[in-house]
Amino acid sequence: MPKPKKVGRPKMAKGEAKAKVVPVRFDVDDLKLVTAAANANKQTLSEWIRNALRTAAEVSMFENTLHDAMRSILLEQPEQQATTSQVSEEIAKRGLYSKRNGESAKASQVNARARKYPHLFTFADPHTIQLTSNS
Repeated sequence: MPKPKKVGRPKMAKGEAKAKVVPVRFDVDDLKLVTAAANANKQTLSEWIRNALRTAAEVSMFENTLHDAMRSILLEQPEQQATTSQVSEEIAKRGLYSKRNGESAKASQVNARARKYPHLFTFADPHTIQLTSNS
């Protein structure tokens, strides 16, 4: 007699999980502060921690973040908007940001970063980003 199928999502193959979970321990005061910061930015605690750590890592490694470079380019554009390709080319031309391997950010990475930071960037169309009014 065959075994009945298990209920639920099937297990993923090793190494195919979406992300890695990293346990972090906060004391009570730090947790209150981080939670308040996440709430103030209308983000979940996990989103806020990921964004804060990504920003700190980029500043530490590259002395600038991709979203800071994007912001400085858009501030100089008419209506503070440009296509992701234009932003990517300007960042490369000015040397405002480079990845660990020395390459500059591609348009797809500019697009992805704009989506990660909706409080800084909005989309006029799928390939055109602009600064939000409060950035």
